[in-house]
Amino acid sequence: MLQILQNIKSGETRLETVPPPDWAGGVRVRTAASLISVGTEKMLIDLAQKRLVGKAYARPDLVRQVKG
Repeated sequence: MLQILQNIKSGETRLETVPPPDWAGGVRVRTAASLISVGTEKMLIDLAQKRLVGKAYARPDLVRQVKG
């Protein structure tokens, strides 16, 4: 099974073959087609390449959650 893996810290994105999940007693569905949101992946790559301060400026909503 092919899976897109993305390292949030470095922004590296790669396609790898991984074993399918083992769901005992579950149902496995064959996927005929799939797509990814390029905008979301691009945003994560851009965010991963920023320093900590840049990430804080880019996501002030998350900073507010930490400040409590």
